[in-house]
Amino acid sequence: MKCASEKWKEVFVLNKLSFEALDGSRRSDSEIPIIIAKNVLKYPEQVREFLENGYWWNNGGGDEECARPGKSFDFGPNIDMYFNPLGDQLREFYDVEEVLPIEIYGNCLNGNMDLYTVMSYVPHVDTFPGDDQNENPLNDAAFNINLTKSDKVKTAFYSFNDKMSICEFTEKDYDDLRIITDKHHSMRPEKWKELEDVYENYKLEYVADIEYNSMILYPSHYWHNAYIKEDWFTDKDRITFTGFFELIK
Repeated sequence: MKCASEKWKEVFVLNKLSFEALDGSRRSDSEIPIIIAKNVLKYPEQVREFLENGYWWNNGGGDEECARPGKSFDFGPNIDMYFNPLGDQLREFYDVEEVLPIEIYGNCLNGNMDLYTVMSYVPHVDTFPGDDQNENPLNDAAFNINLTKSDKVKTAFYSFNDKMSICEFTEKDYDDLRIITDKHHSMRPEKWKELEDVYENYKLEYVADIEYNSMILYPSHYWHNAYIKEDWFTDKDRITFTGFFELIK
């Protein structure tokens, strides 16, 4: 029987990637565009099978501090061997000295999932000023590889007080964020589909479509969430391979 790392090495084979900026994904030239790469994996079905056959668990388990919805597949602490094939091509694309993985995991969402907190659905950022996982959150990015044959795999991007990135926040923005976050924490969602698409200070700016076997790249300090409607993925899971990395220039 092969260990997980050996099996992953067999199935996680990348094609030569071509990257392009998504039209309309930034409001001005000063903002970082959202990037897409298509036909990423040579064996996308085997990668999905690898994740489906792994150890999934419900995120949070009732812990209100856990904001990730759905279920996850954890790759453990030694993630370099799993990430390196992708990291090599990202290093070339970003033209940096190194690409350091912060976290990688399989992500499984569906239209029937319960939420433990509204924070699982409202926009969020994954890195921020003061985050102890990196040197500079402005150098952090996220990726999602779509392993689901559906035209409904999308990521939405928002502004908060007209700011796409939390790295642009002023003291007033942080005060407003605390007020809105406290208000959301006081809510008791039974299911995410009972929520609305309006989040007060948040404004929907862009919805990115991620085709099957495509990868989206975006700054992890941008406000975003998985864009899912109440009648989507009720009979089939939305599975992605997801992660965060830091660019060392």
